Amino acid sequence: MKNKLAAIILAAGEGKRMKSKIPKVLHTIGNLSIIEHSVVKVQSVNPAHIVVVASPQVANRFKKIEEKVDIAIQKRPLGTADATLIGIGKVRKDIETVLVVYGADLAYITPSTLNRVVKRHMKSNSVQTLITAKVAKPEGFGRVLRKESKIVDIIEEKDASTSQRKIKEINVGIYVFNKVWLKNSLPKVKPSIVTGESYLVDLVKIAARAHQKIETYELQDTKEWLPIDSQKDLRLAQNRIGNNIHIMGIAGSGASAVAQIAKGNGYEVSGCDINPRSSYLKDSKLEIKRGHKSSHIHNVGMLIVSPAVLKYDPKNGELKEAKKQKIPVVTWQEFQARFLQKDKYVISIAGAYGKSTTTAMVSQVLIDSGLDPTCEIGATVIDWHKNYRVGKSEFYVNEADEYNDNFLNYQPDIAVILNLAWDHPDYFKSEKDILASYKKFIHKIKKGGTLVISSKSLKVLKLLNRNDIKIVIIKDFPGVKLSIIGDFRKENANAALTAAQILGVSLDRAKKSLATFKGLARRLEYKGEINGTKIFDDYAVQPYTIKATANALCDKFKSQKVALVIEPHTFSRLQSFFNQFTKNLKEINAERIFITDVYAAREHGNSHQLAKNLAQKVGSKAKYSGSIEDTVVYLKKHLGDFDIILSIGAGDIYKLYELLRS
Repeated sequence: MKNKLAAIILAAGEGKRMKSKIPKVLHTIGNLSIIEHSVVKVQSVNPAHIVVVASPQVANRFKKIEEKVDIAIQKRPLGTADATLIGIGKVRKDIETVLVVYGADLAYITPSTLNRVVKRHMKSNSVQTLITAKVAKPEGFGRVLRKESKIVDIIEEKDASTSQRKIKEINVGIYVFNKVWLKNSLPKVKPSIVTGESYLVDLVKIAARAHQKIETYELQDTKEWLPIDSQKDLRLAQNRIGNNIHIMGIAGSGASAVAQIAKGNGYEVSGCDINPRSSYLKDSKLEIKRGHKSSHIHNVGMLIVSPAVLKYDPKNGELKEAKKQKIPVVTWQEFQARFLQKDKYVISIAGAYGKSTTTAMVSQVLIDSGLDPTCEIGATVIDWHKNYRVGKSEFYVNEADEYNDNFLNYQPDIAVILNLAWDHPDYFKSEKDILASYKKFIHKIKKGGTLVISSKSLKVLKLLNRNDIKIVIIKDFPGVKLSIIGDFRKENANAALTAAQILGVSLDRAKKSLATFKGLARRLEYKGEINGTKIFDDYAVQPYTIKATANALCDKFKSQKVALVIEPHTFSRLQSFFNQFTKNLKEINAERIFITDVYAAREHGNSHQLAKNLAQKVGSKAKYSGSIEDTVVYLKKHLGDFDIILSIGAGDIYKLYELLRS
């Protein structure tokens, strides 16, 4: 469509129904004026030339778009055909096709719709193509008249007969013309006897009477059509676009939960991801696009991103487009804190490990106690089949991740700190760094709020200078029975019960909830059985949690042979804690330990050598097994040697079960 296509935006109308001293196209929607929005939309079809037709009064105030377009002046308001004729006089001589739009009618039209219309016109060999829409209430708009299904005229409501007014198909006011035909036909449009103005819609009648081909494109989603003619229309557009959010990286565990919660709170949500096929988004009915393109930023009031996008891909096209359109950009953690948790009673769960399980436990206890919380969890809750919940009460439970200081976005009423273990050495360079961040997190607790902390983490209290919050030590509750594997999960249960007690929840009721709690996906999750060998899967990445998880499974099945398949997660973690990994893996009671290549994430390094070194240090029961695919090949040949296989890691190791099955 480049080089041979031009666009004319008609922006000279007085906009009398707006009843404002400000010209209609200079009113704002979000951070852009209506005319700026229209220019952005038109740019999506890559025209070689854009001409804006304006009155002298409006043209003087077009400084923000002058670099992107040519301005043509309509000195007197003599109608849309006259304005188009003035615009065509400015269009480059080499142009073959012209898109003509009204400056205040593009607020909701998508770039994909404009592109489809232009492409249809170019393939159709018609002299003009126009967009129509079938609407329930067509009052006030020109009706499309057809004869034997072919369009023959557009008649304004004031001129329509009773039967014609019953027609539901209307003219949207977006046209694509053959330039030569348009230039030759515009002088044939006769001015109205009543107003003295000439109208663009009369070109339909002119083409039909000459038996020239006219193409129509029926708008597939009528929500795209809404001209802005009045203050009411303007408020509706401002509210709708302000309520539209687009989430980059929407398939991630946290962003996907926030997307669904936002949708449940009335936001219009779209998103994109490199790989949008995520179990978190199954049956979500959200508009999700593959990859990242600037064209995704359409009618968006806010762009929401993962912190990784800002850190690793700051020149991303969507970020550039958001900046160009002056659209606010926030991380999904900031959005959750500022918008979704506004006026809520917030319970945030932090710690290097155990966050997801504890967050889910607290959530389940509150649900079973009738408190109807909203919940954001970094893993799928098995009983819910999803990682979020939209409640109607004031309570909001969320997982507060310390990485990248993400948890500093939250201002909880209750902050639960499970542990202060040093992790993420790519961000926290020392234990001192992690303690400094937790200190800041504690200072985020609302005045009069509560810090729930384990007895192992009291060292952080030495760094505090707050006497306006309560400090509660996690208790060891007797009689706690769990259906999930692992005594170490009682630490999570005790934290959940402590939070429940603060909220006045019956402990007996809370303990019953935990007794039936089935856990989370990828937390010692039983995947299935292959030729008599049971397969479990877990997300653990730290030396201690890998050992605790593996030994919990070994203790559960003491008389059976367990094989552990570990995919080390990131070079920085493995290098920084190499000795701890060696020590903890030696203490695992598994029959055999297979160590795959390191999952690099966004880091760079030799994924083979570091894993080989670890296997050698661990000793004879450890084996470097190469890629996950290589490991599968080996295990398929030796599946009968093991009663149980546990895959463990936060990268691609979750694929092991399906690969073994295939």
